[in-house]
Amino acid sequence: MLGTLLLGGVAALDAAPVAQTLLSQPLVTATLLGALWGDWRVALEIGVVLQILAASTLPVGARTPEDYAAGGVVGAGLGLALAARQPFAMARESAVLVGVLAGLVAATLGVPLLKWQRRRNEGLARWCEAEVRAGREGALGEAHGAAVALAFAVGVGYCAVCLGLGLWALDPLVTRHSLRLSRAWALAQPLWLGLGLAQLLSAFVQRRLARAAVFGAALIGAWIALMVGTP
Repeated sequence: MLGTLLLGGVAALDAAPVAQTLLSQPLVTATLLGALWGDWRVALEIGVVLQILAASTLPVGARTPEDYAAGGVVGAGLGLALAARQPFAMARESAVLVGVLAGLVAATLGVPLLKWQRRRNEGLARWCEAEVRAGREGALGEAHGAAVALAFAVGVGYCAVCLGLGLWALDPLVTRHSLRLSRAWALAQPLWLGLGLAQLLSAFVQRRLARAAVFGAALIGAWIALMVGTP
């Protein structure tokens, strides 16, 4: 669980002030969590769905997109934690559905937190500008360090709250209604496959070939891994 929370902080860093690589994408974080928890299948099933949802989210105008960096960690981490408590395969499938829904909710509820964080960064920028004009060249590094520390702390704290509340509220649900939840997951699987194919077609139509290639390779690779089976 500690490693899951630290990965939440790293994903938050990658999504905002540091690097901005693919590390904050749900499929990447789910893969890392699958290795950490020793359960590739549950992690990939959750990660693929959340990645499709994240790829379909666009920052149109001044709209702040959902925080799928945190949502991916929360969804996969919660699903893995719930699945680890269930001895039967059917109950583990129900944990996958709960993990996907929890990741979606966490990504949506993280929007106000992202806005608050951006306002703090704007304040840091104004402070840094005033300090640099006053002759303090080291203020730029201090401001960036403060932004990094803030993003990491927010990522770890938010993931900790979501995982704690999720385990407390959803573990009884998975234990008591695993049969119904697993059936619902089986019915929902064609829907996310259709969303993934629609996203690929949209990328090709817009001639965003690099994005389509990366997204398609990740989707197909994860699907093959799930079909072949994981140890």
